[in-house]
Amino acid sequence: MIQPPSAYIEGYKTARETSPELADNYIEHTLIGDPPADAAMASLEEFDRETQHRLISAGMNGDEEGMRDAPDALKVFFDSLTPPPDLFDPAKAAPGARAFHKYSDIFFVGLVCESLISGFTTAVSKTFYLTGRMAGNPRRVQQNTRHLIEITLPDGLDRYGDGWKLSVRIRLIHAQVRNLVRKADYWDEEIEGVPLHMAHMALAGAGFSAVNLDSVRKLGIRLTREERESFMHIWRYVLWLFGVPENLLSNFNSEEEAMHLKEVAYLCEPHPDIEAISMARGMINGIPDLVGVNNENPAKRKKFVEALFKTSRALIGNELADALQYPKQSTFGILALLRMQRRMQIVRSKLLRGATPFDANNFMGLMHRSVYDEIGISYRMPDAVRDTESSRW
Repeated sequence: MIQPPSAYIEGYKTARETSPELADNYIEHTLIGDPPADAAMASLEEFDRETQHRLISAGMNGDEEGMRDAPDALKVFFDSLTPPPDLFDPAKAAPGARAFHKYSDIFFVGLVCESLISGFTTAVSKTFYLTGRMAGNPRRVQQNTRHLIEITLPDGLDRYGDGWKLSVRIRLIHAQVRNLVRKADYWDEEIEGVPLHMAHMALAGAGFSAVNLDSVRKLGIRLTREERESFMHIWRYVLWLFGVPENLLSNFNSEEEAMHLKEVAYLCEPHPDIEAISMARGMINGIPDLVGVNNENPAKRKKFVEALFKTSRALIGNELADALQYPKQSTFGILALLRMQRRMQIVRSKLLRGATPFDANNFMGLMHRSVYDEIGISYRMPDAVRDTESSRW
């Protein structure tokens, strides 16, 4: 057995009874950050924010002249991003991308009501709670939504595509946050492991891929085997861009393997505590702002939040919902009702001659819920642990 961070000791023992090799692998990576990205961000500390932005932009765009004066660690990082042969096939990714576009509203519901919520029940919630970079922060959710869009657009994951750039940007932000948290003395690695460690990166990937596919299934969408495998293919490459090492990435060859990783990981993780509760509830309460249900109509907003909690409870199950201190609600028939409402929307769309197809409206709605800054992609990094104290990024 590996000596785990103390917060993981009891869960690790339980997980080893189910899957000792995978439990060992998971716990091993609670002690590992992202050495290439961590070194790259540390090497930029001597530069002001605008120079950092310029150098990262040059690396993203393959600008050799712009990278001439960049630190060696940043050059090494970008050089490491040439993928192994056959890691990503755009043709294989196409069916999954089309399915995401067609059912983007359902993928989004599954993401915010199950995938992200269940992900925040793990110890990763401590980092996000500490930084304030998710719960109740619509801009951060919008940025994540934009990433989901870009990785599924044609050519989005090509070397100079926005999906590729946003994936690498997220990896560098994680490295920056990891460095900031470590320096601020807010973190005890003997208890919690490395901030934003690689085990959590892999678990997050399982949430965005396999768990989200399962949510979509529960919400009534029956994807083909080809579409599901294709969606996993997209996320396997994105996780490689996130820096997830091969001995964890090997668990993403299929949806079933990724779900198994998620199950063993949850056994390893400590029970949800106040940070997880705060993050989950903050996520639900922040969704109205994201979709335009503001405080001008308190009754409408309250009803909408109640529906979100009920949907989330139905997706994650009563045991986890109770652990997160969700409101006590009956979920009887809620998923069936959501499926029926969607079928009625599709029928109504078909009956309205000349109307925009329903799936196109779904995707346009998702675009409206994402961030597209006028300057394009910003490569400015957070410069303080707390998001409220950081310069805009």
